[in-house]
Amino acid sequence: MPYVESILIVAGKITAGLRSLVTWLVIGFFGYMAVAVLIQVVGRYVFNYSIDWAAETAMFAQVWMILLAAGLAMRANLHVSVDALTNILPVPILRFLIVVIAVPCLWFLWQAIVGSLALIDIGRIQTSPVLQIPMWIPYLSLPIGLSYFGLELILSLVAKWKDPKGMATEFEKLGT
Repeated sequence: MPYVESILIVAGKITAGLRSLVTWLVIGFFGYMAVAVLIQVVGRYVFNYSIDWAAETAMFAQVWMILLAAGLAMRANLHVSVDALTNILPVPILRFLIVVIAVPCLWFLWQAIVGSLALIDIGRIQTSPVLQIPMWIPYLSLPIGLSYFGLELILSLVAKWKDPKGMATEFEKLGT
């Protein structure tokens, strides 16, 4: 068992590092997006000149930010859910429902990741309109963001399996 415990410790450290990296990436993308949009607005309304690269890069930053932040929202249990049955159903039925809900969610994420790989192949021969960068770079946000979302979904499901009735959100934990 010490071998399993050491693996869990290493996995926990890797997960914590990944969460920290994703958090900083989301902050960076949001900050860049705000600055790029500000540059675009100033260029358009002060200098009467459209700065196209600012709009295009802000859009790419927004896509990356949203797809990565979806995983962070899953971690904090912030996605919309109906939990009215959680308090009244017995634990075995709740665990059954966790599986029933998890299977189609994970299947959908897998199908979206597989579909995004085909999009990346198309992006190898396509370039962005303004910067002329290969479109596989912005398209790469789909499998990366969806994979991170899937990881956080699995971790959330494991936590719900262990404690189906007492799952508190990150914000509730901070408040106590």
